[in-house]
Amino acid sequence: MEQITLTLEDVQWAMEVAQSSFARWENQRGHYNNRLNSHFKGKLGELAVEKFLAGQGLKFDSHFRFADREKLADIVLKVKGYTSIIRIEVKTWSAAYWKELGRCIAVDQLSDLKKKADVIIWCLTDLHDLPQNLAPVSIALCGWSSIHDAQNAPVKLTGLENMRKVENHQLAEADLREMASFPAGVKVR
Repeated sequence: MEQITLTLEDVQWAMEVAQSSFARWENQRGHYNNRLNSHFKGKLGELAVEKFLAGQGLKFDSHFRFADREKLADIVLKVKGYTSIIRIEVKTWSAAYWKELGRCIAVDQLSDLKKKADVIIWCLTDLHDLPQNLAPVSIALCGWSSIHDAQNAPVKLTGLENMRKVENHQLAEADLREMASFPAGVKVR
């Protein structure tokens, strides 16, 4: 597991962008509940993956930074002298829900995800609710999966007692690939 520390400035940016994203999607029913907290955690995970890739000296485009690119992969990694790419979707979960609900892709979401991404990087935060005061945050990069891995994961109806139940492909934590094997272990496009 790779730990990435986000600065106060990173966290402030994530909150501002999450508020804008939430406002755009607030009235849309999605695969999961649409909450500011979810948008915020998602932005934190995307920033953590961006820092991880930059720390490895890799070249990439961060589509998540641009509202007009929301339908694209979060990050596109440029490999082999820009002759190949790896399209990355970032999924970030609260540690409170990781065991029961983590590593899920909604069955209804999978076909759209297959069109825009090659891999999923799974992130984890200790933040459960929106923080009262913004501060630096540590994000764990728990591993990665190919879209094929997600497609072949068992389908389960997930959701805790008071939650809407969602039909998901859920990967076992043991099935995640080590971050140390990324991106070398990915078959490039």
